[in-house]
Amino acid sequence: MATNPYFTQYHTQRFSFIGSPQQRDGTFLKDQRFLNMYPELIKSPISDGKKYYLKKRPGLVEFQTLPAGTAQGIFFWNNNYYTAVGGILYEGTTPLITLSQSTSPIGFAEYRTDAQDSLFICDGISAWNFNLGVATEITDPNFPNPHIPNPIFLDGYIFLASTATQTIHNSNLEDPTTWPSDGFIDAEMYPDSIVALTKNLNYLVAVGTASIEFLYDNANATGSPLQRNAPAVSQFGCPAPFTVNQTETEVILVGSTGNGGNTVWTITGFQPAEIANEPVREALDTEGTSISQAWGNTVQCAGHKWYILNLVGNQRTFVYDFEEKMWHEWSSGSGQQAFSWRFTADAVGAPVLLSPDSGIAVSLTPSAYVDITTPINATVITSKIDFDTILRKRFYRLSLVTDAPNGDTSVPMTVYWSDDDYNTWSSGTTLQVDGNYPTITQLGYSRRRAFKFVYQQPFPLRMESFELDIIQEVRR
Repeated sequence: MATNPYFTQYHTQRFSFIGSPQQRDGTFLKDQRFLNMYPELIKSPISDGKKYYLKKRPGLVEFQTLPAGTAQGIFFWNNNYYTAVGGILYEGTTPLITLSQSTSPIGFAEYRTDAQDSLFICDGISAWNFNLGVATEITDPNFPNPHIPNPIFLDGYIFLASTATQTIHNSNLEDPTTWPSDGFIDAEMYPDSIVALTKNLNYLVAVGTASIEFLYDNANATGSPLQRNAPAVSQFGCPAPFTVNQTETEVILVGSTGNGGNTVWTITGFQPAEIANEPVREALDTEGTSISQAWGNTVQCAGHKWYILNLVGNQRTFVYDFEEKMWHEWSSGSGQQAFSWRFTADAVGAPVLLSPDSGIAVSLTPSAYVDITTPINATVITSKIDFDTILRKRFYRLSLVTDAPNGDTSVPMTVYWSDDDYNTWSSGTTLQVDGNYPTITQLGYSRRRAFKFVYQQPFPLRMESFELDIIQEVRR
């Protein structure tokens, strides 16, 4: 057969889906993006072989519904969920405590001594000690009011920080209902206020607006039992108190320095490490004053540990995978909304999340492929593909290398492409995904092309790569 002299022969190339977000301006409008698809690396134990996949994130299963209201917190203790919504704390679905306020987060701390097992609850104004089925309000005049509702249990004490101060207060030893008049210490290495308390190993961590200090139990005979570990101070603060998370090995938070800009840090021991990449930092910087309302949750599910960072201003949710050390994004529903579920509680390894305003609690479940009843908008946008030349190309074939989501029955996926730097997209072509040969053909001409794969089916999805067949021009 004669060959058109203006084109070369067929060329076939396989492209991996794995990578990091590459948005150039802090938005999601251009460049590579993974939405509700997370990376997974499978290593062979007997060779150096590796397989990289993109998998659809776990879905949400509703398990508890309370009256609608602003979500304030959820905690799992003694085989029951304690959920605060709209100013009421519920034990299961039974009202337990009327809180002092109805819109701001509250805090929980499990408190154990040889004599009792109790739950300490505080809401920024008041506090309660709950045990043996009875919630007792704390009336000690030395109790800090107002306070930051991040109670920390350490060595038999409850610690709380006063609002807009440097002061950390402590209860009596093994008595969360009594607060001594001299039981306080200031985190005063920097002239900033504490915005959150957390714990790392056996240290209490005071997170301020411009610094982070570490304190330990020095068993002082009078005053606070705490002593500052002065050399361990970190010279950055937190503009987003709700992003502070404690895990089994580290503290995670959004941080900022006097040099400007925001990023995401982990602190292991006393050593901070930055984990945000450039697109995440750009998105954080475009939040402006809304950064103070950002939320962070850490969950373990489907064999991965994720830090879920919800940006209220941009309505985007970035997710960091600790296993693969990569970022991707999650959304709720079929559009581009942020994954706005807040707070977490963990019962027998099942992460639980709370709706911000509906009173609904859900579990994050690998075997669920929808969010309650709404399809998950699993979307992959590639970087621009040009086969290392801007010569015009004719795209003959696109084939997906993937598992069969629904056994022998194919399910549809829509493929779009853009030839003008993500400004406009094709009308969409249906690709039938099965275990055989998911393929579309006759994709037209382009110099540089980006693809978008959209999957909204109630089945799992695991994609490895895609193949392209082209014929390329030999002159410009």
